[in-house]
Amino acid sequence: MVNAPNKPEKEGLNSFIEKTKNKFFRKSLRTKRGAIAAGIGIVQLGTGSIVNPHESTGSKAAAPTSTSSSPAPSTRDLSTLTPDNSPPYSAASSPVPGERSLSDVATPAKSSPVPSQETSLPSAHAAATPPVSSETPIPAARTPVASKTPTPDASTPTVSKTSTPANGGLFSKFRSKPTPAPAPEEKNWPKVFPDKVTPPLFTTQIPIRGNRIESTAQLAYTNILLRRYAAPHSDEAGDVDKPLALDPPQQALLDAILKEEEELTHIRYLATRVVEEFAVDALKAREAISEVVLLGPALEMEYHRKLTNILIGEFQKGLLTDIALLEGLVEMVECAGPGYLLSDDLVKVLVVLRERLVSTHKQSSKYPYHLVLALSRLLDVMVGNKVVGVSREADHEPLQELLVGMMESDDIYLKHQAAYAFQALMHIPNDESTKDCVLRNATTIVQGIVGVASVVNLNFEGFADGLSNFYEAAVGVIEIADKVYSGAKSIRDGGEGLLASLKAGLKSRGRIVWYMALREAKEHIQHGRLDEFNDFVFKFPYFRSVEFQWGICLYLGEIAINPLWDLESREHAVEFLGMVYRNPLFTPKKPDPTLYSWILNVLRQVSELQDEVIATHANHAHSSNKNVASHAQLMLKDLAGVGDDDRQKLYTETTEGDPNQFPIKIRLTPPVSFPLLTKVHNIPNVEFELNNVKKQRLAKPSLQSTDDDALFPLMEKALKFLDGPNEVLLLLGDSGAGKSTFNLQLERTLWQSYKKYGRIPLYINLPDIEKPEQDLINKHLRKLNFKDPQIREMKLHRSFVVICDGYDESQLKINLHSTNKWNQPAQWKVKVVISCRGQYVGADYRARFQPQVDRYSTTRNVDTNELMEEAAFAAFNMTQVEQYVEQYTQNPSMANTHADQPLWTKDDYMDKLRRIPNLMDLVSNPFLLKLSLDALPEVVKSKSDLLEIQITRVELYDSFVFRWLDINNSRLDINTLTLDEQDELIALRDAGFELEGLDFQQRLAKAIFMNQDGHPVVNYTYLRARGARTQAKDWKTDFFGPSANSKLLRDASTLTKTNNNYRFIHRSLLEYFYSRTFYDPSRHSPSPSPSDYEDDEDGEYSKKPLTTKELQDELGNRSIINEPSVMQFLAERVKLDSAFRDQLDSIIQASKTDAKAGVAAANAITILIRAELQFNGCDFRGIRIPGADLRGGEFDSANLEGADLTKVNLSKAWMRRANLSRAIMTDVQFGELPFLRAASSEGVHQLAWSFDGSLLVTLTGQDTVGTAVTVYTADTWENVISYPGRDSIATSLTSLELAFGQENHVVRLADIQTGRARLDLVGHTSTVTCIAFSPNGKLIVAGSASEEIRIWSTADGKSVHVLSGPSFPVRGLVFSPNSLQFVSCGTAGAPQVWDVRSGEKLLNLVGHTGAVESVVYSKDGLQIATASVDKTVRLWDARSGNTSKILSGHHNAVVGVVYSPDDKLLASCSSDNTIRLWNPSNGRARNTLFGHILEVRCIAFSPNDKYIASGGLDGTIRLWGAGSGMIDAYPDNVAAKLVCVDVSPNGKYIVTGNSKGVGQLWLTSTGKQGVKLERNGHSDEITEVAFSPCGQRIVTASMDRTVRFWNALTGVAESIVISQSRAITCLSFSPDGTQLITSGHDNIVRTWDAYTGKLVHVLEGHKGWVSKVPFSPRGHQFASCSDDGSVRVWDPKKGENLLNLPHELDRVNQISDNQVKVDQVIYDPNNESLISVVLGERPFCWDSTTGARIEMDGVDAKVTRCSFTPDGKIFAAACRDGVLRLWERSSETGKWTNVLQTMIGASSWMKWTKGPKRLNLTTLDRTGNLCIWELKEEDGVYSLQLDWCSGYEELSLVEANLEGIVGLSEANMQLMAQRSTIQANFE
Repeated sequence: MVNAPNKPEKEGLNSFIEKTKNKFFRKSLRTKRGAIAAGIGIVQLGTGSIVNPHESTGSKAAAPTSTSSSPAPSTRDLSTLTPDNSPPYSAASSPVPGERSLSDVATPAKSSPVPSQETSLPSAHAAATPPVSSETPIPAARTPVASKTPTPDASTPTVSKTSTPANGGLFSKFRSKPTPAPAPEEKNWPKVFPDKVTPPLFTTQIPIRGNRIESTAQLAYTNILLRRYAAPHSDEAGDVDKPLALDPPQQALLDAILKEEEELTHIRYLATRVVEEFAVDALKAREAISEVVLLGPALEMEYHRKLTNILIGEFQKGLLTDIALLEGLVEMVECAGPGYLLSDDLVKVLVVLRERLVSTHKQSSKYPYHLVLALSRLLDVMVGNKVVGVSREADHEPLQELLVGMMESDDIYLKHQAAYAFQALMHIPNDESTKDCVLRNATTIVQGIVGVASVVNLNFEGFADGLSNFYEAAVGVIEIADKVYSGAKSIRDGGEGLLASLKAGLKSRGRIVWYMALREAKEHIQHGRLDEFNDFVFKFPYFRSVEFQWGICLYLGEIAINPLWDLESREHAVEFLGMVYRNPLFTPKKPDPTLYSWILNVLRQVSELQDEVIATHANHAHSSNKNVASHAQLMLKDLAGVGDDDRQKLYTETTEGDPNQFPIKIRLTPPVSFPLLTKVHNIPNVEFELNNVKKQRLAKPSLQSTDDDALFPLMEKALKFLDGPNEVLLLLGDSGAGKSTFNLQLERTLWQSYKKYGRIPLYINLPDIEKPEQDLINKHLRKLNFKDPQIREMKLHRSFVVICDGYDESQLKINLHSTNKWNQPAQWKVKVVISCRGQYVGADYRARFQPQVDRYSTTRNVDTNELMEEAAFAAFNMTQVEQYVEQYTQNPSMANTHADQPLWTKDDYMDKLRRIPNLMDLVSNPFLLKLSLDALPEVVKSKSDLLEIQITRVELYDSFVFRWLDINNSRLDINTLTLDEQDELIALRDAGFELEGLDFQQRLAKAIFMNQDGHPVVNYTYLRARGARTQAKDWKTDFFGPSANSKLLRDASTLTKTNNNYRFIHRSLLEYFYSRTFYDPSRHSPSPSPSDYEDDEDGEYSKKPLTTKELQDELGNRSIINEPSVMQFLAERVKLDSAFRDQLDSIIQASKTDAKAGVAAANAITILIRAELQFNGCDFRGIRIPGADLRGGEFDSANLEGADLTKVNLSKAWMRRANLSRAIMTDVQFGELPFLRAASSEGVHQLAWSFDGSLLVTLTGQDTVGTAVTVYTADTWENVISYPGRDSIATSLTSLELAFGQENHVVRLADIQTGRARLDLVGHTSTVTCIAFSPNGKLIVAGSASEEIRIWSTADGKSVHVLSGPSFPVRGLVFSPNSLQFVSCGTAGAPQVWDVRSGEKLLNLVGHTGAVESVVYSKDGLQIATASVDKTVRLWDARSGNTSKILSGHHNAVVGVVYSPDDKLLASCSSDNTIRLWNPSNGRARNTLFGHILEVRCIAFSPNDKYIASGGLDGTIRLWGAGSGMIDAYPDNVAAKLVCVDVSPNGKYIVTGNSKGVGQLWLTSTGKQGVKLERNGHSDEITEVAFSPCGQRIVTASMDRTVRFWNALTGVAESIVISQSRAITCLSFSPDGTQLITSGHDNIVRTWDAYTGKLVHVLEGHKGWVSKVPFSPRGHQFASCSDDGSVRVWDPKKGENLLNLPHELDRVNQISDNQVKVDQVIYDPNNESLISVVLGERPFCWDSTTGARIEMDGVDAKVTRCSFTPDGKIFAAACRDGVLRLWERSSETGKWTNVLQTMIGASSWMKWTKGPKRLNLTTLDRTGNLCIWELKEEDGVYSLQLDWCSGYEELSLVEANLEGIVGLSEANMQLMAQRSTIQANFE
């Protein structure tokens, strides 16, 4: 709580407030507009309270303290309860400032703190609803309700209970009408309840320690006492927070339990077991519900929430309203402890009740009565807990309309209860803003001053505290009120009728006084303060309000029917009811007969009470229903003659008619039997057997590690894991690393600390368990001699630490956690430690160990990908490579490695590793590094140009294994050999020892894959194998038996042995040798001689290659598609040998007719795809390739009709115009989901996943719809909800909460699913640019455009830090995983690392050369990644701040970066329209995702690592699969982006320029690359290239401000170099080749002599960058287009400006002053008219002589690039949506006719060329892909077919024939439909 200001400051503030307040109200009463209350009454619907800036959130002054009590009446005679005729309110009570709250006025007595819901066992059963609470408002998100107890304010005046309120009531100062008649003196007030009494309490006998608990009531009562006594408490705590006063015997029993920890644990355990028994109970009968709800106040939060959720689910799924479930649900909600309830839980119950009420309220009255009463109690809880931000549209208004309808019902009971519920609803603020609410209701605003209180926080509990906010609030209200005409109106006096009261409430949309008064009255009752309740009724200013009296009578009825109250209090309640009925003092101003009917009905229900059997403690006798019923019967008789004739007639009708079904209170009848507890008591005992296991394990000798220093840190990590939320700890290590020893020691440590009912440690040696994927724990416990009932008991109700040793030795490939269903409902509850060899698990190992989560688990809000920890080895970085190379060169054995060459130094090796293309990528693998170092001297021998060396992985292995065998062959000469071995060695050398050794290992690798499915370890013992006769043993003997042949070859091979286990020294060698099964390089001699194909005399070792049929048989043995290394080896073989490629193609064709060739064909086509072969136009009709991996394959116009594509992976496959009719596509994979279309056309700017991955949240741009937050569900991808938001979003990592920007630079915390606000974080003074939650969920940080960073607490919104360190607008923020640091980045300067606690700057991350747009931490906190407009991603060491890697590959600004949940991938998105995936450990690119047409603005991995979501300016959200299917089997070697292109005049060659300044020639017909233009070339990006008209020269322009000339045949640079002051972006040759035009960023056009490089003309006039300068076909003029919105026409000889053609638009692409950017201009080859292009607009056509506009009749598309065919007959235009449109010109009319529309991608350049037999279109798309297309015409129908492409990697199905496809899923059908349809424009 904020300390009170010093006294002078306080006085000054109070004085200011008082003056402002009085001035404001005087003005408001004088003017029509001045009825500010008219606006405020509506305001309260849309907002919560306005926070007092001088008051700590949630802190309120306590109510005044009582100093005395009033005397009780002297007699109990009913007639004495009628006082004199004086009214109960004094006219002398005039308005006096300074009153504090309604409590102070109505109840001067002591107001107790907010009671705990644990007051007594049946706080739900007792007649009580939650009292008025002073808690801080809780959010409409998954955040626990905060519990705060009011703290008395020293400055709060106390009011004596015997004093008369001087102010006349809270609302008297606002009256515009006279007060009611004077009230009687206090001494004359009726005193029906004379004393404070003990509140209802259900007590039982406390059990004797060790004895059986006999009833659930006893169990609940004992648990409540244990919680009271075990919890800390203070003397200042309220009665409900203190331990109960017990008699000595009972206290002694409780003390005995408290001293025994095991007994304490057992009693608590029993309570949870009863809940679990109820959960599995199929019937859930009323008796079971009543029993389990008894435990409500005694349960801890987890089980309270679990029970509540079960009741919600059961009630929701029931077809009929189950009254018992309803009663139980409401009681559970009411008895929830502090922090137990989440706002969305309450809203969920609210929705369930509303829906059920809608379906039943127009039927019988029974169910609506119960439902509306339950609804009222729920709303009371929501008001008490200060729930805010309820959705106006989804929840608030529908319920409001329903209640209003019920308030118009003819049923008076339903009507009154609906009115109460309506008022409760009015006290729950919704999510609508103040201004919007007022303006929406502007025509109906009429309200009283209560509305003022709701807006400026003048609530009933703290009126004086709220006054300090009044002035600031009023200013905003006045601004709104100026727009609204309204009359001021005070609340009408008490006593008016129900209808008038309801009309006033509805018209004002405000809160009526009686509701909060009734809540305070209820609080008095709940705490037994019946005397204060008595006084309160009379002191309330409007106690004659019919609604107030109705509610009071209901409360009296609740007391009367509840047997937990003492008999005297129950009889007093009956008497009070009679007094209200008979006493004119209570008569409303407009008498309402319904009140009298209600009183009689209540008394009638009481009079018909039946006795209940309640099992309680004998010392707490409860009252008899029979006595109370008799008292009520007497009262009814006594009231028979009261009142006039109408009253007596009503009496007769009510008492003699049918009884009303409206219940006084819905409550469960206390149970008389306890079936759930009985089931729990029948649980078998397991502790005795567990104790025996513990003794056995601890009796074994202590197992010590060979390295204690290494053991204990690991033990510490394991114990920390067991204490945390994670569920799996994966330990990876090599053989002999001590994994088993550690696992045994961990089990021993856990048994030493084991306590009863704690986690049970189990060490399980997996190889000892048969089929461990099922019932693993069950099988192990049976080995420990546990019986089935004991196992069943432990499975359901105990938890374990399962230590699984030897995962790899068991040859497992399954997820033990998943297959055993651990931590799922009704399954084993475990934390698991799994040990495994690192080389066994593979690249995508996490799927084998990833846990699953119980939805009721305490870890359910934790990211499932965060539930696994591991210890693993990383790939080598550059420093490690250098260290290894240094050690390698110091090895003495190096001297004999290459005897014919001088020894290499470290620098020699590092130089070659860096300079040979792609080699550094290979050597990040430690094993490949060793291979490379061994092979390098031989590879580079006699090679002068290292750039020309292409070292493949397979060639490194070829070299390595041959040299290995050669060296080991030599070593055999010095070994001691037996005679047999000597003879065999001679024979092997005669045959070729190295070839024999290669064959031996090749056969062994094949046997391992065929017999062990590739499991690398072969266990072999000769004696055991000798006695075995199975084939499985025989194959091992061939390789590991005692024969001399196998021994010599085995010892010389790349094998290692540990005990009886054999394996290759590296798994990749196993895969390499297996690949040789399909292609043996020793059988494929580059220059074969006849002898190479001759058999030896045995005919055993032929060097002939495999025939196609033999290869098909080998490939058909098993699928190798999921063996990526094997595939890579074979793909490299394809590139090296075309004959192998042809064989594979033949196998594919053979599958058309051979049904058995499917496996071989699938393997073959996958190998060819990995080798990057293209299949455009291929005839694949009827091929069978099930399971093939066609990722990235090109199949443009291919015929796949009827093909079997079952389970084929088609991710990124280019299948444009492919014929897929009748293809079988069951379970086909596309690697992405159908994209989502954003509501806004301005694109998707940010997106984020909810912490559990169930929801995807997006922030779209501003357009006519407005900036919006949109939420999609991750199971169906449907739009769940949209609501206003702006600037930035972030999701909590611990709850379903979202932070997003609002107007006035506010950051709002709200529920993701509803948008209901919980907190508004204020402080920023400019646009909020970025937001981030801390991983622990406690903090939130936001940056702004004003260079400011603010940190707040998410609990209460308090400011933690305000940092102004950045000197630039902040663009990105991220917390470290431990929440102790955060990093900021922005538009300038280096990213900065900050300390969260101190706010101090720790590090600057210096390195980027441009603005940094995004920053992210790796999940392990060791690495930071940043994305920059300098086109790079940088990886930083999080501790030192040093750059570790620079990831280059994007061709434009990188705007987003994010790690995958397991840190194995890094994804970046860019303005180049792509997403790139990287390996963060080595910086290698793994994949590139294409699909967005425009800039990709944001990217995010789903928490479960299943999806990558990306959002772009094209208005789509793309969803990609994030599993192994999206990762290419080979690295995506990042090449420089192709930026520009031109085609030679003869069409034979293409020249391109790239982003690294290198030119490249290509052969048009094949796509084969020719010479490079790089020596003596450009130092920066090439912006334009052009062939000379003769085709012999090439000219290039660059960002390095130069123009260079090249020989087109040799690629040699000419001596001519043209330099300018700024970048040159465009050029062109004149048709005769004599002139060259250039221009660029200096806005000046220049003409040059093309042969000498001499400057001819300098042409000025443009005011912006010039982008194109084409010559006319005749060369008599040329044109230029510019960013200044104009096209100019020039005379090249004279250098004169002939025409200026301005382009003016009224909307898009405007630069300034209504100008636009002209991107392209071309000449029509037929008539030399000019065509100019403005992005996204129809092409402009001009007469190049006169400048007149010409209409292109028929051309109506909005284009981005265009081109004419050489003859000018066809006009092609590329559109923004990626569609190419062709128009043909009529030779007669000149009209253009659209002849073709086809999707080819968003093109940035295009040109037609005429070949000898065909017309080609060359295009360059925005991602840098170069494509050659062939235009075909058949019978007047045009089509375009891809010839070849430099690297299309985008899924395309445009114009594909999809008719009759079989087996497609619904999602894939939608995706194919999207990809096959020409997309709409994105203007």
